Amino acid sequence: MEDCLNVLLKRRSIRSFKEDPVPDEIIHKILRAAQYAPSSWNRQPWKFIIIKDKQKLKKISSFLPYGKFLSNAPLAIAIISSEKESDLWLIDGSAATENLMLAAECYGLGTCWIAESDNNEIKKILEIPEEYHIITITPLGYPASKPRIPERKNIEDITFSEKFGLKYFKND
Repeated sequence: MEDCLNVLLKRRSIRSFKEDPVPDEIIHKILRAAQYAPSSWNRQPWKFIIIKDKQKLKKISSFLPYGKFLSNAPLAIAIISSEKESDLWLIDGSAATENLMLAAECYGLGTCWIAESDNNEIKKILEIPEEYHIITITPLGYPASKPRIPERKNIEDITFSEKFGLKYFKND
C-alpha cells in the first residue's frame, strides 16, 4: 500500500467506472477501514448497505439530484447513521465515510460523496428504519478515468497562528 499522504493527495471524486466487479474481499477490507473511524463515545452509529442490483441502483439514482451517474457504477454503498445511537450521528457517519473513501483509493477504487442522499424514497427502497439518516450513497468501482488534480488554496492563506488572520506560514 502507498504512503498515507500520497493516498490523501491522490483521491478524486470518480463519476465514471469500468464494468469490472469489485471482489468481496476488497469490499470487506474497505468496510473494516470505515468501521474503525472515530465516533463520539465509541458509539459507532453507522451501518453499511451494499447495493449491486442494477435496477435498484438506477431507481436510487433517479432520486439523487447530484448522483445520476450512480446507475453506471458496479456497486454502491449506502452509509447510514442513527440519531438514536449518537447525538453526533452526522459527524460519526461522515468520519466512517471518509475512511471508506480513502481505503477505496488504497485499493485502486473510485468513490464519490453524493450530496442530498437522505431521501425518504431511497429509504423506502433500502428499507432503512426511520431513526437512520443516509450520510451518502457512494458508488464504488474501478475508475474509467481520473480527473486532474484541482487547484487548491495556498496553505499560507488558510492557516493561522493563535487567532484568525495571523498567518502561521509566511508567503515566500
